[in-house]
Amino acid sequence: MGILTLGLICIILGLCLARYSRRTKHPLPPGPKPWPLIGNVLDMPTIRPWEKYAEWCKEYRSDLVFLQLPMQPVIIVGSFTACIDLFEKRSQLYSDRISSVLFNMMGCDYHFSIMRYTPWWRAHRRKFHQHFHSTVVPMYQPVQLQQTRMFLSWIVKSPENSRKLIRQLITAVIFKITYGKQITSMDDEYVTLAQIGVEGIGEACIPGAYFVDLLPILRYIPSWVPGTAAKKLAEKYRPYVMGTRDKPYDEVKKAVENGTASPSWAATLVEEIRTNFGNTEAEEFNELIARNVAGVAYAAGADTTSSSSLSLLLAMAMFPEVQKKAQAELDRVVGPDRLPDFEDVERIPYIKAIVMETLRWMPVAPFAIPHAVLTDDVYEGYHIPKGSLLIPNVWAMFRNPDDYPEPEQFKPERFIGKDGNINPDVLDPINVAFGFGRRQVSSLILLRYFVPVLVYCALFRLCPGRHLAVNTLCIYAASTLYAFDITPGVDADGNPVVLSNEQLGALITMPRTVPCGLTPRTETTVCLIQEAVAEYDYVSESPE
Repeated sequence: MGILTLGLICIILGLCLARYSRRTKHPLPPGPKPWPLIGNVLDMPTIRPWEKYAEWCKEYRSDLVFLQLPMQPVIIVGSFTACIDLFEKRSQLYSDRISSVLFNMMGCDYHFSIMRYTPWWRAHRRKFHQHFHSTVVPMYQPVQLQQTRMFLSWIVKSPENSRKLIRQLITAVIFKITYGKQITSMDDEYVTLAQIGVEGIGEACIPGAYFVDLLPILRYIPSWVPGTAAKKLAEKYRPYVMGTRDKPYDEVKKAVENGTASPSWAATLVEEIRTNFGNTEAEEFNELIARNVAGVAYAAGADTTSSSSLSLLLAMAMFPEVQKKAQAELDRVVGPDRLPDFEDVERIPYIKAIVMETLRWMPVAPFAIPHAVLTDDVYEGYHIPKGSLLIPNVWAMFRNPDDYPEPEQFKPERFIGKDGNINPDVLDPINVAFGFGRRQVSSLILLRYFVPVLVYCALFRLCPGRHLAVNTLCIYAASTLYAFDITPGVDADGNPVVLSNEQLGALITMPRTVPCGLTPRTETTVCLIQEAVAEYDYVSESPE
């Protein structure tokens, strides 16, 4: 980067630091000492940042840790109590988002989870909720069950490809529901688009990692100039991000016009727009919303649910006593003559508890999606400057021994009450994992204080997307545990796989190691899988 550009950056950063360092009668939360001009830019962790955030909270003995970034004050929120106090009780102040310059450069601004709290966001959220609330998602269960049984057949043939096969399962479920197309290989064009696009989003999401979000004028500097990593990143990934949204939707739209579209959510959206807004000024507006929400359902859902599915498999290999208990329950309820279905899952609370514990033990989004405060505020005697980016450290909350004793252990029993059912008095990680604040409705306050199960269930319906994900995870867990004994397995060189719960990634994480020792429990099980797959009228390839 040239001397002139560097000088300009230093001047602007200095002005920004002065702005956020103005004196108030309340101190800022504690945090690492900022460097001159650049603040805490060099302190921001880029590898497993949730662990460093937790260390800071312990070091400064505070639920809030302040970091001074140029043009953007950042506050780490390290406890569930602070999240409730800020994001729930003061949700009118803390439900905004920071508009990321890099995300916009990459074309990610159609993801409504990161949109500002505006009517535009509400229109997207409303459209999504109409098709994924709790009374609608049961209609997707046949697809989930079909794809899960196909997955079992793939594993019988290629257990060494467990990571890739799980990804194919989740991708096939979501793509079939969203666009009506059967995914038969992970080499499918649309799958590749989404994988690369989500990879780019993951690289772009760490707060403070790219100067363009601190100094937006940098977006106009050509990518050939040294030091413009953000511009290069955006140019590399934008075609994939936009292709993930546009290509499958355009294919469905064309099929609807030709009368050849398979049943899907996108096809329903296209038909609704033609019926209600065709040849009107509102048609383009509503089509853009439909295109956006369909793209988000696929791109975001495939990665997050794949991560949890991989983590669940990892937990079963690392904690064989949990695996054996779940298998005993499945054998008792299902019996030896058929494969599990959704009705069986409802009769085995331990399966739901395994899914809940998986989300707690290895959270998909360890620091969730940051919030922004709309005005100056004071909390626990600390000044929170207007526009601050607040990052909830979900990973640390899930390791709070007050809520989850022995947090490093995988213990689904923590969620089972004396009556053998899910205990509503234990903080449900499904709710924490899916975010805080007005965007998610203030259910967490009630859950924390032991509401009746009826109220809990009513509130549980209000978060879009999670019902489909939880249903997929439950039937996947029940089917896989029923069919296979899960062990670490061996690698390509014949060496035993050494498992750990280390997470890789940023906004969305994946387990570093995944077991590949999946052995059919009985020969009868293999026959049941073959019989189930023979009922389907297509052939799906398992990756070699």
